[in-house]
Amino acid sequence: LSIRRQRQMCIRDSTGTPEHRSDRNRRPFMVARVRSEASDGTSIPVNVVAFDAQACEVLRNLIEGDAVALRGSFTPKVWIDRQEQPHPVLDVVAHQVMATPEFQDR
Repeated sequence: LSIRRQRQMCIRDSTGTPEHRSDRNRRPFMVARVRSEASDGTSIPVNVVAFDAQACEVLRNLIEGDAVALRGSFTPKVWIDRQEQPHPVLDVVAHQVMATPEFQDR
């Protein structure tokens, strides 16, 4: 069962460098991994994909550790590690990506 919801979320920080990719029709998109803090203090990995040109541009300018906010369709999932322990993860199709102005000027 997959639940898709239109939501917005503030992310603690980005992890790694977002990647520019193209689909089989050569349309550009960006993928990124970020982490969000849960209410219990643990962090949840968030897989982000953006197709909108403005959202892609904001992602392209992020560096590791930048704070970011996302608006889009969220799909909660469960990831099973090697010890067969379940962990939450979110997949997000970001329609809007926001960062503080000093991060966007890089």
